[in-house]
Amino acid sequence: MSDEALTVEMTAADLDMIEAALQTQEKILSVQSRAGGKTARARLNEVKGLLRRMRRQHPQTGTSARTPTWTEAARSLFSL
Repeated sequence: MSDEALTVEMTAADLDMIEAALQTQEKILSVQSRAGGKTARARLNEVKGLLRRMRRQHPQTGTSARTPTWTEAARSLFSL
């Protein structure tokens, strides 16, 4: 499969569903890679990269931003 950028028309709901499915896949691959699966580790890295790209390009739905992670929240407390 080539790395060509393709244009596909999708709704925000479609992208949300795909992102949720990728997050589930990320969790499954994480467990498999911790059990020693080298193939799962490689696939996990690919899925994580895809999720990062999707989050950068996906418009925020609604007016509220995403909930910060625990690490981001802690960092904001100590950066005052």
